[in-house]
Amino acid sequence: MVAVIAIGATIAYFNDVETSAGNTMTAGTLDLEFKKFYQWNFPFTDVKPGDCTGPMEVDITMAPGSNAPNHIEFDIDVTDFVDWPGESGGTNTVEDFKKQIKVKTLSYTDSSSVNLLSLVDDNADENPGFISLYDVQAYGVFDDLPSIGTGIGGVDVEFCLPTNLPDANDNKYQKDSINIVFEFGATQVAGQDVLTD
Repeated sequence: MVAVIAIGATIAYFNDVETSAGNTMTAGTLDLEFKKFYQWNFPFTDVKPGDCTGPMEVDITMAPGSNAPNHIEFDIDVTDFVDWPGESGGTNTVEDFKKQIKVKTLSYTDSSSVNLLSLVDDNADENPGFISLYDVQAYGVFDDLPSIGTGIGGVDVEFCLPTNLPDANDNKYQKDSINIVFEFGATQVAGQDVLTD
């Protein structure tokens, strides 16, 4: 039998530690902002048949330091409908009122121009040849619009209350009101959606 006796001894090896600091990772931004409204005629009050807002433009841009988006999205929504109880023609709904408002101009512009009305089914309101706010809303979100990069793009729009409303019982729309909301979205990659109806 062989016995092995271990004798304690101190063994030293050199070692060193270095630290690399300051390696911060900060997420970028995708920040869309309104730049300017041109000839913005809202609130549009005391409107009578034959009145139009006139051509209006709302410009959007990317905030300083923002990344350029892959594409832009645009949508029109409505809120705060009021059916005035004093009208002589009876009651109506928000859908009825939207069918009376003509969208005369709706286009998106960056380095080129896209006529958004050409995409809309003008028969959604069952009134062909008359593109109404109802038709535009029925279309939904205008997506995959060209990116504005970090520059400025915008939407041109004009609304009218025509002389002959599509509904022959036009008195029921007196003093009715609606709030029109413009929504813009910027998305990072193709196929990504940020706006919904």
